[in-house]
Amino acid sequence: MLAFRRVVSLGIALASLLVTRAEAQAAPCGRVRFATVYDSHGLTAFGDRLDAWLLAQKDAELESYTLGGASTEWLLTAKVSRRGYHYHSCGKSPILARVRLPERKLRAPTIDDLLAPPGTYETQVVIVGLGSNMPGEPSLQVGNVEQTVRRIRSRPNTVCVWIGPPSMQKWSPAFGDKVYAMLRAGIKAAGDDPKAAPACHLVDSRKLSAYPDGGDGWHYGFFPAGIEAATKWADGVTGEVEKILRAARPAPAPMAKNETSTRPPRFLTPSP
Repeated sequence: MLAFRRVVSLGIALASLLVTRAEAQAAPCGRVRFATVYDSHGLTAFGDRLDAWLLAQKDAELESYTLGGASTEWLLTAKVSRRGYHYHSCGKSPILARVRLPERKLRAPTIDDLLAPPGTYETQVVIVGLGSNMPGEPSLQVGNVEQTVRRIRSRPNTVCVWIGPPSMQKWSPAFGDKVYAMLRAGIKAAGDDPKAAPACHLVDSRKLSAYPDGGDGWHYGFFPAGIEAATKWADGVTGEVEKILRAARPAPAPMAKNETSTRPPRFLTPSP
């Protein structure tokens, strides 16, 4: 009988320990969650720069996926990239410079895997950087964009930002226009009220980037001109994201008659 009690006590203690560990893993390490999904452009200095800016925001938690070869349907089908990288700031490992990343396979997260449960964070910001890989006619991808955006915007207190492809030598201006028309159509289809704010904010990277001499025509690689161009593109994108987040911030609470406040929203205050 005594042995039985000891076994029961040990089982209860073990179960309690497992629950505690699970809760610790599920607990947020920041009040504002940034979730990013990049295609192979995220494997360049562009991904380094944008992730560093997001991590610098006050109370920010970052989960970043980079999936070489990814296209608009990957968050719906969870395909596997042959060149992937996953980073979560809640872990103990530091973020790696893209130029040093080992080549390894990584499965794309589904939307449900990517998004946190409602109420976990004050704000959740999902940044999708897909659209450079077109497996066919761009107009055929409208449905993938619509489904992705619908699932993202179904979560409360979530801001959706879609970063469109940058300037590339391999694309004609006309083909680039087709890709952006597809992205706009998918985002528009995901909105319920045409007069309301867009279901997802589209950043036109063509206006913020210039493809450098010496590359492969697609990527902003790790050579001096490529790094400089990727950094300028990322800085332009962060400027647009900052505008979007400022516009999306909650209305301030009523202040006393003589009280003034110029404090920026929590998720746009860089960490000291």
